[in-house]
Amino acid sequence: MAIISETSDNVSYSGGPSKNQKVVKEEEYQDEKAKEDDQEEEEVENLDHVTPYIPEELCEITVARVQRCHYPRLSLLSKAFRDVISSEQLFVTRSDLGVTEPVLYTLISSPPFDPPSWYILHRSNISLRLSRVTSLPPMFPGCTAVTIGHKIYVMGGCTGVNQPIKTVIVIDCRFHKWECVKSMKRERCYAASGVIDGKIYVVGGRKKRYNDWVEVFDVENGVWETRTWSSVPDPSDCNSSMPGGGFVTSVVMQDRIYILDAMRGLVYEPRQGTWQSWELGSKLMYFWRKPCCVIEDLLYCFDPRCVLRHPILVYDPDEMVWSPLKGVNRLPYLKYFECKMANLGGKLMVFGTTHRPYNDTWCIEIVLERRERGEIWGKVVSVTPVLRSENSPYIDLCSSVTF
Repeated sequence: MAIISETSDNVSYSGGPSKNQKVVKEEEYQDEKAKEDDQEEEEVENLDHVTPYIPEELCEITVARVQRCHYPRLSLLSKAFRDVISSEQLFVTRSDLGVTEPVLYTLISSPPFDPPSWYILHRSNISLRLSRVTSLPPMFPGCTAVTIGHKIYVMGGCTGVNQPIKTVIVIDCRFHKWECVKSMKRERCYAASGVIDGKIYVVGGRKKRYNDWVEVFDVENGVWETRTWSSVPDPSDCNSSMPGGGFVTSVVMQDRIYILDAMRGLVYEPRQGTWQSWELGSKLMYFWRKPCCVIEDLLYCFDPRCVLRHPILVYDPDEMVWSPLKGVNRLPYLKYFECKMANLGGKLMVFGTTHRPYNDTWCIEIVLERRERGEIWGKVVSVTPVLRSENSPYIDLCSSVTF
């Protein structure tokens, strides 16, 4: 038990300070705290004076070497970093340093009324997610798109009741800005497209009449404001077998545009202006389906029936043979005929939706490896739900850009 006694100077010997001592110490504490606050304010003021004068070259080199996913937080450090992150020169520096990154965009619509909107694939720590790019307007259903550097060119589509258009929209993915440029000569919907030798080719999307089935746009030569679309002379007798001249899908492989419609495959060689036709029963048409993409000039497709005992197959255009993607034996149960495949820096990305009642959009990330005897092996590194939706979303297309 503690014994408390008082003396004339009001000092307690119970082990703690008296009331007067508490007041004195509180005043001393307040004085010290005020001094610390003044010191902190002075340091902040000094920092504010120093921050704007960080050499621009130093900020630029520092930011350029940082992954883009960290830019939002990095921009909070100072105005100098924010200015660098919002500048075009930063992307030039990243290209010079060889530290550019592939970024994947998907065009997703929600039937029956929502038009296709752009989503960007983000990586947060380890997981992936799709985020809508609200600064970009909705696109037109049935449009086709190609990528060149950091830009996506979106061409054609339909308005109203399947009314084709000839509008061309260019998206700068660095800042998510967009503009309409020179329109095509003809309206097109569900056309095929590809980039070869710096030129954009658009094929079909309308009934073939004379020499208006193929158009070309030269991105690299001439002044931008004076560039126009040109019709390409086409001596072939290839006609689309689909109503309106639309196609199921198309890819670019070995500097040729491979086009799939309901009845056959077409191959367009723009340098020579020649065509090939691959009828049903030919080797290419054995397994070529809509969910497909090209990685290192090899065509990847789904085979839900697993005829070769694997769900994903690879077509070699040199050998003209299909082979299984080994190592990938089972995948989540998705709507495979509505999936989309994409090439993200050499990795195979698969986007698909689940069956009701969930309607989630999933992303399957597969790392590829070429082994002895030319075998292609894959390793599934992530299977992630990347988008939640009340309605059943439809993935119109996927585009990978680099910046």
